[in-house]
Amino acid sequence: MSTSDLINVGLSEAADDKLEELKELGVFADKIDGYRFGVSLAIAQGVVPGELVKRKNLFNVGSLDPDQSLRKSVEALMPEALEETTVYRLIERLADWGVSELHAQAQAGEIDFLALLDQASTKAN
Repeated sequence: MSTSDLINVGLSEAADDKLEELKELGVFADKIDGYRFGVSLAIAQGVVPGELVKRKNLFNVGSLDPDQSLRKSVEALMPEALEETTVYRLIERLADWGVSELHAQAQAGEIDFLALLDQASTKAN
């Protein structure tokens, strides 16, 4: 793992547009909440997304993860995925995947947060 990590995290331009739309639809009060949920969803689903295309900076790491709970979660739950990247670069990829997944569900009708939580708890057991 590289020792140099990001001080600002972002999304692909496409995922940023999707996150903005989720905020406008009232799914999330703030984009940063949707970003965090996207990371959590991707972790819960066990995905390891590829690199971002046309990356756009969005948040300072200190604002996104002030208590480093995201960092600690990724380090504990995905150590093998960190062999070739840094924690916050992986967090960006997870957020990008999660936001895109949430947006797809919103476009298909409505996001079923209870079903997402059930899936996560089933995978954890």
